[in-house]
Amino acid sequence: MENRFATVSFSAFMLVGIAGCSSSPPAAPPQPGTLPSGTAQTTINDANAATTYAVRCTSAETLVTINTGDPAAGATAVVDNERNLDVKWVSIHNLGGFTGSYWKDLQGRADVSMVGKTYTITGVAEGFNTDNPGATKLGTFAIKVSC
Repeated sequence: MENRFATVSFSAFMLVGIAGCSSSPPAAPPQPGTLPSGTAQTTINDANAATTYAVRCTSAETLVTINTGDPAAGATAVVDNERNLDVKWVSIHNLGGFTGSYWKDLQGRADVSMVGKTYTITGVAEGFNTDNPGATKLGTFAIKVSC
């Protein structure tokens, strides 16, 4: 009886050991030009302004609203994907010392591209530096965000 118990115990131990040594295949590396889901990187005037994991993307028909950061420091953009990707507006609040906005056909300019689930929105916004809110300034921006 002891031999049978020892044999069963040893077999169970070996199975657990083998299972513990095996591993699942490594995750596929991210596609070039993409970010991990729920990540946003923002550049203002060619300087890294913020990387955040506070990302919210909501869709309503053909519009996608992208929020990054929080009300104190972040960005919001609306992208239309009805035919081709098209930026409707971007609002930047206190990122890299800049607050400003882009509005299609009203002020600034913006372009958008997409690789996988990662949007890259670039352009020029009209606004001000937070250290001198009385002086209007143009600011370049790049918002890369994965929904």
